[in-house]
Amino acid sequence: MPLAIPTLTNISTKAQIFLAQSPIHFNFKNLAGSSAIQQVTVEVYIWRGFQTADLPTTPNLVFNNVKKISPSDDYIALEFHNEIKAFITSSNLNKNNPQWAYNTTGVPTTAGEGVYFHIVYKVDAEAVKQSGTYFATTGYRYSFEQRGGAYTGYEDVETVRKYANAINYDKSTINLTTVAATSKSGTGTNGMINQVAITPGTRLTQTGVTCLVAYVNRLGLWDTFTPFGKFIESIETKRDEFSSSFRDPLNVNSQIQHLKQNGAPKGVRKFQINTGLLDEKNNYQVREMLQSPKLYLVVFGDDVYQALQTGITVDSTSVTVDNTSITVDSDTVTAENLGFYSKFTQIPVKNSTTNFLKKTRLNDKSSISYQLEFEETNNFINDIL
Repeated sequence: MPLAIPTLTNISTKAQIFLAQSPIHFNFKNLAGSSAIQQVTVEVYIWRGFQTADLPTTPNLVFNNVKKISPSDDYIALEFHNEIKAFITSSNLNKNNPQWAYNTTGVPTTAGEGVYFHIVYKVDAEAVKQSGTYFATTGYRYSFEQRGGAYTGYEDVETVRKYANAINYDKSTINLTTVAATSKSGTGTNGMINQVAITPGTRLTQTGVTCLVAYVNRLGLWDTFTPFGKFIESIETKRDEFSSSFRDPLNVNSQIQHLKQNGAPKGVRKFQINTGLLDEKNNYQVREMLQSPKLYLVVFGDDVYQALQTGITVDSTSVTVDNTSITVDSDTVTAENLGFYSKFTQIPVKNSTTNFLKKTRLNDKSSISYQLEFEETNNFINDIL
């Protein structure tokens, strides 16, 4: 039986946001804060959806009667980032989180960026206590952010970004203004993820292949990067060779029959994309991409929305991200969409780049650019699904 029914609290400070790629530490003390503490039982509720309506009836994670390590300790420490992270990224119903799908008529559709968790605990024979409600994403802390696990300290200086013609852009941030009664773990009204469309003041032309890279940034939120350099696509193919066998070798015509054959080829698409010339302030965004656990490459066609398409409904059920539940359906083309790309291919990719050599104006003058290397996560000839 649970220790108590959770009393949920509003999530209104950065100290209540945790980045679950890094350790999540909690210290539990008795009322006196003394070394008389002996043991603690901790119950952790983890869930997504609406903060109040979808709260589980029983805890997902229980630490029973955990004893302190040293007699002089006045606390008992627990760490459980792996359990939180597993809940965020868990696969079920053919999906894995977080999810993202490009939208030709508005901001991308996203899901699964984070979860709520709430802690109820009991120290020795004292009354049951609650430490409050928190929100966690698959983000991470830097090596110099060592305190606790919450996102409380360092903030990156926003990069000077470049935007391309005909592409929809957005920006996601953590929303610290929701209330427990109506808050939900995703985007939209009262969502913990605040997603807003960006209208760039200046747009540039991508020469050659027009594309966009979507990635999970260090806060565990979806972000995008627009390359302006050279784009190379290749297919690396591996084959297993086997020798043919015949029941009557004396009557085999070796000029007709293949005596050796290749098995089904396993081809993997690879992409080498140059960022184009960057400002030195773009370094951190490139570094974030190379550290990202999940990425997509969006390659656009030449077609854009024209005036005669205004008012039609776009039904993009073929544009899925791991699950048809987040497809972009029934969006209407408006005057604001004219001139934007209407066709694209979204490719799940992973990083192949293993080294980041930071470039600066002092060392590299104006030649600051990086070579991004990605690999498709499916085989070119689909033999996985």
